[in-house]
Amino acid sequence: MTTINLGTSSWLFDEWRGVFFPEGTAKARYLPYYASQFNSVEVNTSFYGIPRASTLINWVESVPSGFSFCLKFPKAITHEKRLVDCEQETLIFLDVLRSLGDAAAPGLLQFPPDFSRRSDGKRLADFLDWFALQLDGVQIGVEVRALDLMTPAFASFLAERGMAYVLVDRVGTPDSYACWHELVIEGKAPTFALLRWIGDDKNGPTSNDQLVAPRDEQLDVWAGRLAALHGAGVALYGYMHNPYEGHSPASLRRLQARLAPLVSLPPWPPPDGTATEAGQMALF
Repeated sequence: MTTINLGTSSWLFDEWRGVFFPEGTAKARYLPYYASQFNSVEVNTSFYGIPRASTLINWVESVPSGFSFCLKFPKAITHEKRLVDCEQETLIFLDVLRSLGDAAAPGLLQFPPDFSRRSDGKRLADFLDWFALQLDGVQIGVEVRALDLMTPAFASFLAERGMAYVLVDRVGTPDSYACWHELVIEGKAPTFALLRWIGDDKNGPTSNDQLVAPRDEQLDVWAGRLAALHGAGVALYGYMHNPYEGHSPASLRRLQARLAPLVSLPPWPPPDGTATEAGQMALF
């Protein structure tokens, strides 16, 4: 796999017909077409329930070798049970990630804004101590949205347990890149990073199908950051969201254009275009 894996948040947007998907593309062909353009995708559907084995098989068989899926942990674990008596669901979801084989990007463990250190800190620490012992090679990024967890101390806590602090570009969210980059340079961070470009998801663009709020300066900065992390030997997984500029495929291509002079990347899709054999094998 390439070490820079970039995609969007989901591929299931009907508004993309005619502006990203060719006009008339059937919904069943969305993923194969998407995977001909980008080499990774963030999967939001897993947040609402664990995907069936048949769904995973269909996904993996629809994409070229080297493509990866970043699955979000089910909300039952993080938002409903809030880490209480959720060990069984967590282990099942880890098995889902393992079943994807080489088609698995890091899993995304995302917590709600009201899940904070003050109210939930001990439970979170205990869970992550237990969770780290269950990973057995599975890569995980943790995204917190409470300010008292968006700290260098929590980033270090995750890094010590082999997990990544998710770097998020979102209005109202502190910029944690410098903190994580320092851990990378010091050799204290895992060898992968998970990034999400969200923008203003409360008051920003809502149409999904056209670029209406350019963030040229931010994209310039992120291209340099990606190149720096890549140069430090970090495997990158980054996902663009529609609210960032109004149309995530266009935003991602704008980021790639800025990154191209800084980093040499193999062509995508790969020349053979074959499905991910290792991923298929793991699913049976």
